[in-house]
This record gives sequence, structure tokens and C-alpha cells, in this order.
Amino acid sequence: MEMEERFAPSRPTRLGTRRRRARNAPAASETGVPRSRTARAHSLDTRKLLLKTTVQELLESRKTDEDFRREQESLRRQLNGTVCDIWQRYARAGDFAKSVKWEKQWLQLHNCQTEWIGYRAACCGEKSRPVAVPIGCNHRLCPLCAWHRSQLSRVRIKTMFDRLTHPVLITLTRPNLGKLTKHSFTLFRQRVRKLIAQHKGWAKGGVYSLETTYNRQQNTWHLHCHILADVAVDLPPKTEKTMLAGSLVFLFTAIKMRLEFDWMRLWNQEWGRKPRKGASIDAQNGEIYEFETWITEGRKNQLKLYDQTQSAYAPIPGLSDAERARRTDWNRANRSVIDLRPCGNRDGAAREVLKYITKGAAFTDNPEAVEQFCDAVRGARLIQTFGSWYGVQLDTVFDPAHMDDWSQMKCECGLNHWEKIGVFFRSDVEWTAGRSYLKRSLILNARGTVPRPTIRLPEPEGSEDTEWQTR
Repeated sequence: MEMEERFAPSRPTRLGTRRRRARNAPAASETGVPRSRTARAHSLDTRKLLLKTTVQELLESRKTDEDFRREQESLRRQLNGTVCDIWQRYARAGDFAKSVKWEKQWLQLHNCQTEWIGYRAACCGEKSRPVAVPIGCNHRLCPLCAWHRSQLSRVRIKTMFDRLTHPVLITLTRPNLGKLTKHSFTLFRQRVRKLIAQHKGWAKGGVYSLETTYNRQQNTWHLHCHILADVAVDLPPKTEKTMLAGSLVFLFTAIKMRLEFDWMRLWNQEWGRKPRKGASIDAQNGEIYEFETWITEGRKNQLKLYDQTQSAYAPIPGLSDAERARRTDWNRANRSVIDLRPCGNRDGAAREVLKYITKGAAFTDNPEAVEQFCDAVRGARLIQTFGSWYGVQLDTVFDPAHMDDWSQMKCECGLNHWEKIGVFFRSDVEWTAGRSYLKRSLILNARGTVPRPTIRLPEPEGSEDTEWQTR
């Protein structure tokens, strides 16, 4: 028997660190190569972002409708607890009016989708399985109702998307607000409508939505707008160039800067208004001169320059703190962040426009933010069609009691002749293949499991008692 000596492999001190240097091996400082450039084996979790993104996408792809519904139900319970805290706070303070208002909202959220209406396809006979439609609360922040509204609106936007010749996505932003009010939505919506009216020859039709996000660190609100528009001509490629204020720039950049200038001067009174239709040549030339002046001032107050070697923008070196602060103030007052891009994906366009419906879930645990948002958004219209899309209803609330559009409920034969069975509890509903059905154990001929109150009218003289049941 021959014995041979074996060396144990080096091991990391903990997961995520580099392996130890082998015994008697020269250090990095001795070889003259920096430690960061030495060729060493990496552990499995060195690229954490890539691994995390991959796993997250994998989990998202395997989610079922029931899993997604559980997440929305958890957010609804969190929102319901926040609304209850607001209600109890006003009750302890003795403010009866606000206490009753928030108590009604708590009951509204608490009873959301606890009852479902059962429907059977009369055209298919007994072989059809009854489906269940939830009775929602239609609260602006309710995740369950928001998800349902987004599903309906997404289908309609995808259908209308095929009518767009040159679809583009436009994003309009403004600086953050310290307080969100109803006037904030009204003013922002008026400015968006004015901008669309100024470019109605270019943007022929589409839909826009107002979206609100909450900054927890600064306690501020970011109100912005997403526009899906059908423009007259396709956006130019990023190879064509034109002269703008004495410099050669891309034609796409010139269009984007013009859109930003028109949006900015709707808020900044220092720059003149756009001349009305049919204005004189002098007025039109004066506006062009003002636009080029704004471009020139913007170049003088740049904070970053494009680095060709790094293919990215880098801060301008050599600027003093006072000069950098002055340029920053000028950009905050005279610039706005505008995004303009062509759109060729129907699903992406629908998600981008309808993000406003589900954004409220980010601050449902903050009572101050929930109260401020609910007071500001009450009665405000957050989605609107214009131009060739005007009159198309995208955010119509689904009311199962007065349902006239059966396109979302398709039976086996395709005739879609549905009849109402009754009202059932949530425990009587089960999910199969992404649809909600009544459980097979139920008696299908029953009027529902939710008890109905008996209404007794005053007994007329000379007649027997009569009872009516509400249907």
C-alpha cells in the first residue's frame, strides 16, 4: 500500500467572498499586480443582480391568477388597516364628520369581493359550469378593484392599438410636490390638454393617464403623465441631423427639445406663449428666436457632457460649487424631463399607460399619504382619450348588476346568453384555469348562499299577509 499526500482545497471564509490564497503562494503586492486585477476564481454569488433578476423573472412567470390574487388581497388588508387607523384617529379627536367619512371607506374596503354573483349560460344548458363575478368596492386604492379595472382597460387599449399608424410613448414630468391636492390634478390635466391642442396636427389621437408616485424619504409626490399617441409621421432615426441654434444635432433630438420647450413654458411665465393659429410672420419668427435662445441658454448651463469613450454622460470637470449651484437652479426652473420613444409593443404600451391604476400599493401602509391621496384624487379623472380616440371608454367600472358587455364572459357555444343565479359568498368560489367558477358541490338551482332579507309590507284591510323577497 502506497500513501500519497493530498492537499485540501482552499475554501472561502463565508459565501460570497473570494477564495483564500494558497499556502506559500506569492501575494498580489509581491507580484506587482493590483489585488483587484488578479485572476482569481469568483464565488457563485458575485453577480447578485443578475442572479436576483433571473430568479425574480422566473418566479413572476410561474405565478398563477390565484397567486396574484393572494398578493392583492394582502395589500387590501394592509390598506384596510391603514384606513381603520385614520378612522379611529378622527374618532378619538372628536371630529364626527371625518370619522364617519373614513368609517364608510373602511366598510367599503372590508366588504370588497366578499360576495359574488353567479351566472349560468342558458344557451349551453346544464353542461355549462356557472361562473362567478365579484362585487367590488370601486375604491381608488383597492388593489383588487384596480387590478380588475386594469385588465378590462388593457384589453381595450390592445384592441385600439391596431388603429395606430405611428404609435409613440410620451412622458411629461414636473418637479415633486410637497402636498398633493385636487387642484394639482386639475392644473396638470389642463396643461396636458393645452400641449396636445398645440400639437394636434402632429398627435392625431390616443390616450393619456396621470400617474402619482410617493417619495418616502422626502415625503413628496411626483405627478407625471404617460401619453400613447398616434403621430402623423414616424419618428426619424437617430442618424438624420439638422441645424439647431447654430449647431448640428440629431433631428430626433430637435423634435424632443421642441416638445420640452412647449411643455415647459406652459408652467414658466418667463417664456412667451405659443402664437395662435394664423399669427403673423413676425410673431412666428419671434417664437423661433425665443426657442433658439432657450436652446443656447441650456447649452451654457449644462451640468454633464457626453463622453464618446465611455458612451455615457459625465459631469463637467472644473466647475466651482457656486457655478454648479447656479446651473442647477437654472435647469430646475427652465427644464423638464421629457421622454419620447416609438412604441411597437401592444402589451408594453398598455402596461405603461395603465400603471396609474396600481401605483397606490406603494404607500398603503402610510396613513398620512393615504389620507392625502384619497382627498386629492376624489372625483379626479386620471385617464382620458383625445383626437381620433375621443369617446372610447377605457376605465369604465365593471358593474355586474348592470352588465351589458358580455365579451369578457364567453360560453362554450359562443352565443353568450347568460342568466343570473344568485349571490354567493367568497368561500363558494374556486379558481380553475384562470377563471372563477362556483364550486360543484353547490346546488345549482339554488338562489345563492347569501341570505336575503324578507320585506313585510303593512297588511291591507281585508287581505292576508304577503311577503316579498328582494331579488
